[in-house]
Amino acid sequence: MSEIDTNKTTMSPEDQKAYQAKQKHRAAIMAGLLFFLVVLFYLITFVKINGAVS
Repeated sequence: MSEIDTNKTTMSPEDQKAYQAKQKHRAAIMAGLLFFLVVLFYLITFVKINGAVS
């Protein structure tokens, strides 16, 4: 099993800002990916429905 790090080291303010910036960047990428998938599914559904109607 892996050991749990019990050292309670705090981040410096610079490290904390860098960590938060990375989190925001990852969150923005995930939001963009989610938006892309929503649009893709919508377009696929729209094309399938229009193909079935014709």
